[in-house]
Amino acid sequence: MDELQFIVAKLNEPPFQLNLTLVDFDEKAPTELLQLLVDVFSKLDDQLKMDVREVPKEQISAKIVQTLNILKFKMPENEQDQERFVQGLENGDKVVVYQILHWALQRLPSLQKRAYLARFLVRVEIPPEFMQDDVLQEIHNTHRELQSQFKEVHKQVDALRAQPTKPQEIKTEITTLEDERQQLRIKIERLKKQTSGEPGFAALLEATSGLRQQQDEESRLNENMRKQRMALQHAQQRKEEAQRRLSGMTQSAKQNASPQAMISQLQTEVRELQNRAKGVLVREMEQEQRKLAKLADERFDPQRSPEDIEAATHEVRALEDRCNQLRNQIDDDMSARGDNKLQMFRQTAQVAAKKLAAKEEELEGLNDEKQRLAKDVDEMEAKLSEISGPKFMTREEFKAYGVKLREKTHVYKRMKNELAEMRAELVVLHRTEQILRGRDKNLDGFLKDLEAKKGVVGYRETQEKLEKASEETANVDQNKEQTLEEISEIVREITVQLKERKNYLAPQIKLLREVRKVYQEVETEYNRKKAMYDKVAVGLEVERQQLEQACDDYQSECLQEESKYHYFNCLYSMTTAQLDRVNNEEKWDRGEGSFMPNFKTYTKMYQDKVTRQQALTDQLRKQKASISGNESGNMEQRRLFAELHKLLSCKLRAAKKIEEEKTGFSSSEFDMGGAKVMKIDQM
Repeated sequence: MDELQFIVAKLNEPPFQLNLTLVDFDEKAPTELLQLLVDVFSKLDDQLKMDVREVPKEQISAKIVQTLNILKFKMPENEQDQERFVQGLENGDKVVVYQILHWALQRLPSLQKRAYLARFLVRVEIPPEFMQDDVLQEIHNTHRELQSQFKEVHKQVDALRAQPTKPQEIKTEITTLEDERQQLRIKIERLKKQTSGEPGFAALLEATSGLRQQQDEESRLNENMRKQRMALQHAQQRKEEAQRRLSGMTQSAKQNASPQAMISQLQTEVRELQNRAKGVLVREMEQEQRKLAKLADERFDPQRSPEDIEAATHEVRALEDRCNQLRNQIDDDMSARGDNKLQMFRQTAQVAAKKLAAKEEELEGLNDEKQRLAKDVDEMEAKLSEISGPKFMTREEFKAYGVKLREKTHVYKRMKNELAEMRAELVVLHRTEQILRGRDKNLDGFLKDLEAKKGVVGYRETQEKLEKASEETANVDQNKEQTLEEISEIVREITVQLKERKNYLAPQIKLLREVRKVYQEVETEYNRKKAMYDKVAVGLEVERQQLEQACDDYQSECLQEESKYHYFNCLYSMTTAQLDRVNNEEKWDRGEGSFMPNFKTYTKMYQDKVTRQQALTDQLRKQKASISGNESGNMEQRRLFAELHKLLSCKLRAAKKIEEEKTGFSSSEFDMGGAKVMKIDQM
């Protein structure tokens, strides 16, 4: 039962999702079970996808058994048990099908991987008599080597898939760290050389290290103080905003402002907050983004020491002094000459600015051209793959093939010389045979007698067979010679084609290498910018969430204030209505009008109602006392009437029974449409 539950549960999960129940699965026919088994195995191998009603069962069982053997399923060891197993599989036996389904669904992911690998790693069985061919043996060995390469590549792919990080990011980070380490090493070596001979350097180094630690601590404390000040400033702003709103609400309450005025005031505050969120906060966010981008760019620059900063400061001051000096000199020269050419210089600057803009546009055009060239490179690579077709032999394989071809050519020439010698000897023997036939016409009889005397009967027949075999061998050698020549011609054609294609593709390959180098540089820059963008985006997202939270808080507060307003308004309406009733009651009591024609005030009306209810209560109490006093006599009289009814009913039934026995008929009375109908049945 547990096995069935497991199978049904797995079949109801992806990728099957059959929505079966135990009852539905148990009621399946053998053909349906076999189809279900084929559907499960089709998830492992698409070649097993078939309809069992259209394919012979023997073929289906053979494919399933072959797949089970590849997947290392434990088959019965006895031949009879194997035959019963295959027969049960063909007939869709529940025991066999359930066993296979339970085994396959338990380890479905691993079986999918094994089935995928089996498509490429199953050994091809070749009969030994065919393995004598060198070409077939070479192809078989190549196939085995490719299988080994596939195994290694698949292992590497699995290892790479198991790694959680991206290789390109790791490479970029490693490159950056290596550059920084190299710069630090060079700087440390330079400083060591400069300070190696100075006395008291160790104490100075220790003091500077302590100073650096204190400076780091001071910078950390300053940063914390800056954050605390910012938090304090935000808190003060929130406090001032809350106080302002409180004073506004207090002033509105003192002035007995109407609800419409309060709502309009709240709407004004909401609009101010929206304008602040859309205007001021956006500008502040843009400023912070620019500042963050600048800091991110500076983060990738090498770290500068205080000496470098001081040297750069001196250089900047010197350049500023030099610029001021040159400006003063220019002004003096122009004043001395009396011609002011400042307008001309301005025009020159405008021309330079236009040239700069033109160069920027040209740069954008070059970037577009670079992208177009990248697309062209991809298209050329696709065309190259189409032109080159299947993979050619490598240089090493081609050399090995040439050596083997030279060996076969040498053997062919040697055998060709032997064949020429044998043919020359055959000519001599043929001439000798003609001479001997001319001397003796009955040469066959003579040779037979001679063979009999020498004890070599059948020598001529054997010799003829050998000659025939030699002729066949010569034909085979001729065919081999022709085949080798064809192969040599093919090799020459392949060599020529390779040279032509190499010459044709050499410029494109060179261009492709250059473009790839540029692509790697651009990709590195892109990854760096992308990392910077991701960091900035995270900071902006956090700030956006904070702003959204603040807006939600303001909205919740606004809704609470609106709810309080409606509540107080309802209380005010109720209190006003009650106050109006009290004022009317006082006015009517003083004689200024009346509540109703019959009642002057609410008090008179309620007093009249109370009087009527008291009279009704007294009447009901009297009625209750009367009923309680007459209860015993009435109950006794009711009991007597019930006993009398029972007695009369018994007498009536007895009389009817006696009447029926006398007449031999029975009657029954029933109501039909409001009329009493008597039916008489014969006994």
